[in-house]
Amino acid sequence: MRLSRTVSIHTPMNISLNIFARILAALIVLFPAADAFAAGPGGDLPAASGSPAPSRLEKARGGERKLFDETYQFIFFATLEGLYRDGVSSADVDSLLATKGKEGGYLNFIYTCPICMPVEGAIVTYKLRPRIDHMKLPNYQTDERTFGFGLPKEVSDELQSEKASVRLKAVNELVSNWISYRMDHSGLTKNGKKKLIEELQKRRKEGMNALRSFAANMNGPNSMDAFAAGYEGGDECAVCNGALQMPLKLKER
Repeated sequence: MRLSRTVSIHTPMNISLNIFARILAALIVLFPAADAFAAGPGGDLPAASGSPAPSRLEKARGGERKLFDETYQFIFFATLEGLYRDGVSSADVDSLLATKGKEGGYLNFIYTCPICMPVEGAIVTYKLRPRIDHMKLPNYQTDERTFGFGLPKEVSDELQSEKASVRLKAVNELVSNWISYRMDHSGLTKNGKKKLIEELQKRRKEGMNALRSFAANMNGPNSMDAFAAGYEGGDECAVCNGALQMPLKLKER
């Protein structure tokens, strides 16, 4: 009696477990992407040796890391730091982000350029900065919600110039100061600085290639107006050159 009672109690559970195991196996076959939730690169646990190829989620995470890699973040934070340290005014921010009319592209940046884009992103972030609390500040710092006391008047005037050679020269010098300051104060080793410069040189080349493709209208008619509106007739990127402490050479126009 004791044996038969034991069998009658546990047999349905055994059957249920078998059914569950079969369902689970079927789901794994039908939905192989379920391994996307396994721990691996970017997760809390390392992937086991001999593990299968990276899942779609892992590949996406890798792409995200590549998109906002260390060099992108270095440029972004160097720019954001420089804006705060210099105390760039909201009016000068608007000059930096000026476009060719309502529908045109930026006057100071080249779209898709891997150096221009993090600089532009940092300026947009700074434009949205909150007010500074918990301390009494001089009027300028209170009004502008920043640390420094603003750019020299001549630099502000240059940023508003209708002459590209004047305006872009000011942009070039600002970016050069911001990037060089962070290089000197971020604790980079000599080898680390060398690798960063090499990476910036590669990205400058990509930015120049983008500018040339826009100038040749390879991305549709009026590519320059849409993607590099302030660079007509130019063959150098003010932001890219600035990142490498290179002066800008543009035709007077």
